[in-house]
Amino acid sequence: MKNCLLTFAFFICFQMLSAQNAVRLNIVLNHVQNLTVNASQETTTLTYNTVEDYANGVAVVQKEHLNVFSTSPYVVKVRVVNEEFIKNGGEPGTGMLQPNVSVLAAPAAQPDGVVTEGRILSLEERAIITGDNPAFDNKFDVTYKGPGGNELIKYSEFGKVNTFTNVVLYSIEAK
Repeated sequence: MKNCLLTFAFFICFQMLSAQNAVRLNIVLNHVQNLTVNASQETTTLTYNTVEDYANGVAVVQKEHLNVFSTSPYVVKVRVVNEEFIKNGGEPGTGMLQPNVSVLAAPAAQPDGVVTEGRILSLEERAIITGDNPAFDNKFDVTYKGPGGNELIKYSEFGKVNTFTNVVLYSIEAK
């Protein structure tokens, strides 16, 4: 009886030690794309102060201006929202027709498979960044360059500072 009881106790302990249950673990990966503009750089101003500014144009570089996250290859595009730059405080019809303002993105680091192109801003979306690989926290510097020559001089007024505004819209899509 003692042997039988020991055998039974051993069998119960063995069953408790060797009992197993399985759990299935699923990992669900959804496609995600996110494009953000550096919050401290939501306004960019091209200021013409000198003869050289009017002759050569003005450029402003916004460091780490765009941040891209994409789980697939991607294309970042740019366009302006309005057909003309609107004069602050101006009458309707006193806007500036699309000046040749260019936008050029450059990677802050050197990610593989990224191609950038400079574009003149227009109402039409145009690709400025193409990534052949997914991107995790890819940052891009963006240079805004206003035209030189006599393109803007006709909008200047004696004794006044004129500001013309438009909205630059960036978008991201899967490649």
